[in-house]
Formats: sequence, structure tokens, C-alpha cells
Amino acid sequence: MAKLFLRTVDIKDAPLITKWFNDTETVKFMSTVVRCQLHTHESIEEQVKMSDPDFERLFMVCLDDRPEPIGHAGLDELDFYDKRGELFLMIGEKSERGKGYGLQIVNLLLDFAFNELKLNSVFATVTCVNKPSMRALEKAGFAKIGIRRDFNFIDGKFWDEVFYDITLKDYLALRAPAKPSV
Repeated sequence: MAKLFLRTVDIKDAPLITKWFNDTETVKFMSTVVRCQLHTHESIEEQVKMSDPDFERLFMVCLDDRPEPIGHAGLDELDFYDKRGELFLMIGEKSERGKGYGLQIVNLLLDFAFNELKLNSVFATVTCVNKPSMRALEKAGFAKIGIRRDFNFIDGKFWDEVFYDITLKDYLALRAPAKPSV
């Protein structure tokens, strides 16, 4: 599997983000802010320009062996007083889905959240039928903490939304070196 890295979103990414945000299959399980609007190149450029680092950190997901990004991810709802934020991710390039990149993206975002931003808690929500995202969060150490029933209306049906979180304590425990057996 190729190695991933995150880089800060730039104005030049607007056409690619616009393409992904306007693809109904790609944004099917994202928030209504993304999936229920028509996005223009100009509206995405404006969002990138107006991005407030005190509220959100936006990234492009890149492979070390590919010039074009494969996705978009970040942390938003940042609260530096309570030291928390919400994680999101999207693999926009359909040919790159199903390759295990979701877990790598989540781990990169957690490393940034806990080591760079010094957060104490990271939150995520997932529509219950988005099994790949649920698996990635669970493998990264997120705990399922609740369900909002019939919360998302997708494809003519209501679906539950699953809440996840991970604390700094959880993150450090999962990444601690194994203790030698006696």
C-alpha cells in the first residue's frame, strides 16, 4: 500500500474538491452541508479563503507516488478551550477506495490532533451504513458512544448516525510500546 500524507488545502485544490463535492456517490454519507448543496468552483475557493484555523484545519489527502490528491480530510468544530474537535474524511478518487487508506487518514489526523493541536478529545459521526468508515474509526481506537436514530435521510430512507470519540488517554494507551512479559 502506498504511503499517505496530508497537506494543507490550497485555492488550487478548489476544482478537485468541487468535483468531489458535486458527486452524489462520493458525498452520499457526508453532512447535509456537503451533500445537499450544489458547489461551485467559486464557492469552494471562498470556503478555502475563509477557513479559520481557530475553527478548522483542512487537508488534502495525497499519496507519495501520485501527483494528484485522492481525498479531503480535516478537523473542524475545534475548541481550544475544551481541547476538542471533530474529524472528517472523504476519499474522493473512486479508484482509491477500498484500499485501506481510511485507517491511515484517521491515524494521520489523530497524530495531528493530539500531537500538534494538543487536543484532549476527537469526535466523529458516521451514517450506520458507511461500514468502511466505521471500521477505520474502530481500528484506530475510537469508541462507539451513541446513536442518533433515523437521523440521516439518504436514498429515500432514514438511517441512524453513529457517534464515536477517542481521548488523548485512549490514543496514548493504544500507541504505547508493549510491556515485556515477565
